[in-house]
Amino acid sequence: MRYRPFGRSGLALSTIGLRLSFDKLGGNPALLHKLIISGLENGINTYHFDSTDTAFLQSAADAFSVVDRKLLFVSVNAHNSHQVPDRNTYALPPLKERLRGVVKDSGLMWIDLLNFAQPGATSLSDDCLNFLLSLQKSKMLRYLGGIGETDDIADLIESGEFNVIMTSFDIDSSWDKRRRIDDAMTRNMAVIAADFFPEMYRKESDVVPKAARRGFFGGKAKNPLAGAGTHAFLHLTPDWSPEQLCLGYALSQPSMSCILIDAESPEHLESLADVPERHLPSSVPAQIEMARFNEQSKAG
Repeated sequence: MRYRPFGRSGLALSTIGLRLSFDKLGGNPALLHKLIISGLENGINTYHFDSTDTAFLQSAADAFSVVDRKLLFVSVNAHNSHQVPDRNTYALPPLKERLRGVVKDSGLMWIDLLNFAQPGATSLSDDCLNFLLSLQKSKMLRYLGGIGETDDIADLIESGEFNVIMTSFDIDSSWDKRRRIDDAMTRNMAVIAADFFPEMYRKESDVVPKAARRGFFGGKAKNPLAGAGTHAFLHLTPDWSPEQLCLGYALSQPSMSCILIDAESPEHLESLADVPERHLPSSVPAQIEMARFNEQSKAG
C-alpha cells in the first residue's frame, strides 16, 4: 500500500480507502468484520461508513480493536443512507442523537471525518455549527467534509466550513469538475474520491463490439481493432480488469488524497489493493482521452 498527505494536516491516508455500506453490510456483521480485517492486512488505514447506525459501527469497532485506533482514519456520514441530507436531517436535536451513538456508544471513540451532503451541507444552522465546534475542541471530532458533485463543490468551498471535499471521480469526469477540485486544493482542502468505476462500462457486452471479443476458449478476435477509439480497451487490456484500470487511472491523479473502493469480498478487496503498487499501462491514459473525445463527438 502507498500513502498520501491528507491536505496540510500532517496525516497520511492510504491511497485507497474502504467504503462500507450499511445497506449491503448492516445485516452481515461477519462479512463486515472480514472486509475490515482484510483491509488492515493490506495496509488500508482509511475507512468510510455511510451510516451512523450504532450496531453497524459497533461491529466495525470490534474489528478495529486489533490495531491502535490512532493509526486509523475513520470517516462517517452525518446522515443515514435512507435519509435525505437536507436542513431538517441536519437539525441539531437529531444530529446530536446520531453522533452520540457514533462517538459514545459505538466504541470508535472519536470521528476523524464527519461528512455532510448537499443540499443540507451549506445550510447548517449556527447551533449545529457551534455544536460541531465543541466536538472538535473536545477532540471527539477532527475534520468536517462536504459531499457534492461538480455544481456543489464551489458552494462547499465558499462556505468555509469544510476541510474536505468528497466527490465522485472517474475516467469520464469533466474538466469542469477537475477545475473545481483544483480550486479546493488551492484553499488547502483535501479531496477524497469515490465511484471511480462507471456502471456503463462494467459489462463487456455493453462496451466491446462483437468482432473485437475473444472466443469462448480464449481464441483470437475476428477484428481486434473493431473497438479502437472506444472504451473496449477496458475489457481487452491483458492482466487488468476494467475495475482495476479505472482505479489505476483515478490513482494517477495527484490531487486525490484517497480513492474509496467498494469490496464485495476479501478476495475482491485484495485484487484492488494491489493496484497502487502496479504501473498503469502507458497506453491507457491516451485510450481514455480518445474514447472520451469520440463520445463527445457523437453527442455533439
